Parts: sequence; C-alpha cells; structure tokens
Amino acid sequence: MSDFGPCPVPYSAPWVDLPRPYVELVAQCLIVRGVDVLDHWNDPLDPRDVSVIVRAGGPGGPGRLRFVWDEESGWRFGPMDAEGWVALERTRYLPGGLLPRPGQVAAVVGRVLAGTETGSPHRPRYRSFRDYGDGFDARLAAYARAALPR
Repeated sequence: MSDFGPCPVPYSAPWVDLPRPYVELVAQCLIVRGVDVLDHWNDPLDPRDVSVIVRAGGPGGPGRLRFVWDEESGWRFGPMDAEGWVALERTRYLPGGLLPRPGQVAAVVGRVLAGTETGSPHRPRYRSFRDYGDGFDARLAAYARAALPR
C-alpha cells in the first residue's frame, strides 16, 4: 500500500487499464487547446502504451500525427503513413519525462504542431515495464481518481 492506495496486481484487468484515464485526460486537454484529436486508445501490451492521433496542419489538414506514450520512455510522435504506421526512423521522442501532466503534454503537442518542437531521435529509458514495485503504478492510479466525477 502506498500514499495513493493499493495498486492492482500486475497483468490483472485493472492493471492493464491503468493508463486509460491518463490518455483520456491528455486527449481532453488537447481538445480544449483546439487540437483536432481523431482518436485515442490504451494498449495493454508490454510495455503498456497509449496512442493519440491528431490532424496535422489544423482542421482539414493534410496529415495525421501519432503521439504514443509508453511506460518506459514517455511520449514520442511521428507522421502516419496511409496505413496508419509511423516509420521508426521518423519517430521523435518528446521532452517532459516519463509521465508529464496532461496539460504539459498538450503544450508540447501544440509546439510540435506549430513546428517549434522537433523532439529527439534518441529513445530515453526511464524504467522497465518489469519494474512492478517502483511506485509508477500508483502515479498512474492517481489519474484514474482525478478522472472520476466528483
């Protein structure tokens, strides 16, 4: 037990779903900033990750960017091809650390869309997805409580 309460057992349904409230809050912050969010979802595979798809170039813009967060390296992005993939050599990692606040993510995405943030081709590694007892799940669980209606 931690200050954030008990955390789900690794690989249980609640555990694999822990990132979902985080990505939903990020998507909400992007929408509030006027970003055209086309889709977002949670992917429970190792490492757990989330995706947010936005339209590049503003409403009706020509392309799509995929922003992906994972529990090892934080946020990255790249332009999507016609099939929805991002070529590995076009992937760029974003600043902000492993789990930046949703508003911080929205600000960085805004800079990417404005062309003032280009990211880095070098993948950071803040932790391993196997680091079950490092307190990270408690940080994710805090977003689930923040998303609950009050």
